[in-house]
Amino acid sequence: MYLSGQPSPSTAELLSRMQYLTQQLLKDFDPNEASITLEGIDDLYDYFDRDKLFIVQDGMLHLSKNGQTLASFEEGDLVGVSHSFHMQVPILRTDEYVELVPIDRDDFLRHIYSDKRRQHFWSHYLICQNALLLNYLSDQARQEVKPTAGFQNFSAGEVIIKQGDVGDHVYTIISGEADVFVDNVKVGILSEDEVFGAMAAFTREPRTASVIAANHCTVMAVPQDDFVVLIEAQPKAAVNLIENLARRITIMNQQLIELSGQGHPRE
Repeated sequence: MYLSGQPSPSTAELLSRMQYLTQQLLKDFDPNEASITLEGIDDLYDYFDRDKLFIVQDGMLHLSKNGQTLASFEEGDLVGVSHSFHMQVPILRTDEYVELVPIDRDDFLRHIYSDKRRQHFWSHYLICQNALLLNYLSDQARQEVKPTAGFQNFSAGEVIIKQGDVGDHVYTIISGEADVFVDNVKVGILSEDEVFGAMAAFTREPRTASVIAANHCTVMAVPQDDFVVLIEAQPKAAVNLIENLARRITIMNQQLIELSGQGHPRE
């Protein structure tokens, strides 16, 4: 079996285990049916009863949903287990030549339950199938939210982001500190683990402040679209960001009050 995307080591191990278990389940089993050849079919079960399983003898069969291939079955794979129990699952189709050996579901189950060792393999097969699904979903989620981040180094005095520029990245300070300026007035300091530049990611408006390295610092830059996806997928990250923004606004308000007080003439 092949899954779409790059499988993780744990998923690859499960795929290998499933292959071994399938071999053990089919050992000494006589399907009592001749192999069939098909080509270019949209749904295998449009042509066969739902009480049939199949062994792929040659070629490939694809598990598809909404036109997208989720998995592909190759020679030696057992297919149709969920379909044979009338579950709502993606279709099995093929665009090219495939040779299959039909299996009667009830004959296959009798073969399994006639031997305790095969019963053990069957239980293990079903558990592995469930674990494979969970691992696959985890792999897919990880690929979807993984940001294409890059690390950048800045010396003291270098501009990291500039007020008025288009915001195409969100930044996190990995080490060092940076000063925040609005209209050339220093309004805050950013330190390690603080996120900045996020407002532009949500508002799609120009940057409202400049950030300049106060000393040598390293920042992680995440593309704007990836950051939005990350926030949507990781609510905890959104909470941390809101807390940082709230704390920063409080500090900036206090500084503005102090600056306003300095501007009043003494009585």
